[in-house]
Amino acid sequence: MKKILVIDDSAIQRKMLISIIQKAGLKHEILEASNGEEGVTVLASHAPDVVLVLCDWDMPGKSGLHFIKGIAKAKALSKVPIVLMTTEGEEEEIPAPLAGRANVAGSVAKPFTPDQLKAAILPVLG
Repeated sequence: MKKILVIDDSAIQRKMLISIIQKAGLKHEILEASNGEEGVTVLASHAPDVVLVLCDWDMPGKSGLHFIKGIAKAKALSKVPIVLMTTEGEEEEIPAPLAGRANVAGSVAKPFTPDQLKAAILPVLG
């Protein structure tokens, strides 16, 4: 079964994201991680079934930046499309050369509506 990995330090935010994904009619299994380091471990454990990663950019400790750096070291992992969840203006903080080492397919600014999230992820999933 194809899988989507949701990485966010907020358990409430992860539950909301999972709900939006399920209400969008996507039948993917949802995996969760609470920080970038855990996200790398979960992705490595479930590759190649993970077809999308939703990753919060700003997390305490091991952030979205740590996640991207962690997967950039492994070619198979760096090919998985990532949609970053940022706060307004944060997308400008993502270093282009770093984003180029991972498959950053887009971003969505928080707070977002379910429709905005779907608009960011559905094209990536085809």
